[in-house]
Amino acid sequence: MNLVSKQSVMPIALGAIVALISLVVIFIPFIRRSGAVLSARHASEVEGLTRLRSDLYDQIGQLQTDYGANTVTDEDYQHQLLELRIGAAETIRLLDQLGYEDEPQDAPAALKREVLEQEIAALRQADSERNIKTGEDSESGGA
Repeated sequence: MNLVSKQSVMPIALGAIVALISLVVIFIPFIRRSGAVLSARHASEVEGLTRLRSDLYDQIGQLQTDYGANTVTDEDYQHQLLELRIGAAETIRLLDQLGYEDEPQDAPAALKREVLEQEIAALRQADSERNIKTGEDSESGGA
């Protein structure tokens, strides 16, 4: 009886293996296709961010031209330049998160990744020191 049960289990096991292999073969194209959609979405996002970065660089160049032609006040120039540079730095950070690290060859030297990171760190430090000093001034003024 033990021999009969082994003989009846063997076709069932073989059928299960064949069914499993068939399922894998059937679902492989669907799995690959979903990965391709993800890659296309990723590529689209990178393309949009690189386009935004390029637009920000163009806007900075135009702002510098306007400033050189005295059509923008010093205050407006500084304010707009700071906002555009922060936007460029944020765009670069997002591109870094997506694994895209290429910088365009035409990027101004002042907009290179390392320079922007140093300037943002300096601005944050200055802002932090200003907040500390403002807190000390308000404490001594009230005493």
